[in-house]
Amino acid sequence: MPFMDLIKKAIFEEEPQAGQPPAKPAPSPAAPRPLDPAPAYVPAGTRDNQFYTRLAKQTELSAVPELAKIEAFAAPLAAVITDKALRYKAALATAQSQGGLTKEAILKGFDALLGVLNSSASTFNKQTDDVSRTEVDAKIAKISDLNEAIQQKQKEITDFEQQVKSMQSQTAASRAKLQEAKSSFAAALERRRAEIHQQRKEFETILG
Repeated sequence: MPFMDLIKKAIFEEEPQAGQPPAKPAPSPAAPRPLDPAPAYVPAGTRDNQFYTRLAKQTELSAVPELAKIEAFAAPLAAVITDKALRYKAALATAQSQGGLTKEAILKGFDALLGVLNSSASTFNKQTDDVSRTEVDAKIAKISDLNEAIQQKQKEITDFEQQVKSMQSQTAASRAKLQEAKSSFAAALERRRAEIHQQRKEFETILG
């Protein structure tokens, strides 16, 4: 699986549910016996295994002629010479005499594998940057837009709340003034009614 697919899978796939062990990776085809394997790094999960499987496939020793040749000479000696160092020294001696293989060529073969590994790292970094721009940065921009919209809505809400408070104050003032007007009118009404009653009595008396 290409690195880009592995990267996207690493981003979008759901994590295993609690209590469920990660799916076991499919067994890889049997590979030629390595020359001198380094201490194995055991990845933490399936996703790490997928990256490792991809890197291991790209840097198989059989892909380098010099490394494949020394292995071809060493493999038949495994049952005869159990010590690895002695076995590969004997294989190199045979390879030198029969095929012109040298120690320098073998070491350059490993350097070539490291070059492939570095190239894979560069490709991976470029592809993760591409995914970051399309998947991560785009979401960050969207989050920024949403936060800006939230702030705008919050400002509008604050403005509305201030308008409500202002209208409540105006309503209370208007209610108080209206009540004052009613009281003044009632007082004026009673005063004028009393005056008219008094005048009526006066005219009633005057007119006999």
